[in-house]
Amino acid sequence: MARALQRYADRGVFRGLSSHRGRGGRFEFQFTWLMRQPMTLVYDERAAALTFRNLLPRVGSTALLREELYELIDGLSTRAVPAHKRIDGRRARLIRSARGGNFSLTLVVRGRHHEYAVRKGLNLVNDLFVLLHASYPDYLVEQFGFPAE
Repeated sequence: MARALQRYADRGVFRGLSSHRGRGGRFEFQFTWLMRQPMTLVYDERAAALTFRNLLPRVGSTALLREELYELIDGLSTRAVPAHKRIDGRRARLIRSARGGNFSLTLVVRGRHHEYAVRKGLNLVNDLFVLLHASYPDYLVEQFGFPAE
């Protein structure tokens, strides 16, 4: 897991990759990418789960945004999506959640497909931010301090 993330950092995709071992066999990674504040990615070794924790704050306050996010994510495991964009359920399973209004995204790794899950997870997060830039720029300004222009 750490090696796959380090390759992205080495290529300059994101900055400031750091990690530490957390409670219960979890590894917490932080890096700056797509927004000004660091993003947190937690890997739970026992559950083989990779979670972008609190990826999007206060999503619960915008029902339409939450619905579009869920629709995009839920559609990624269907044959309606081109194979290169699709999440192969034999390799990873997506779980989305909005607790306390904060949106998190988890990929449960099946087998030895950790690098696959990292790649697909980062691609999905990028796609979510593309959606936000295109359809919800006010959300980005409000929640992440993006410039209004």
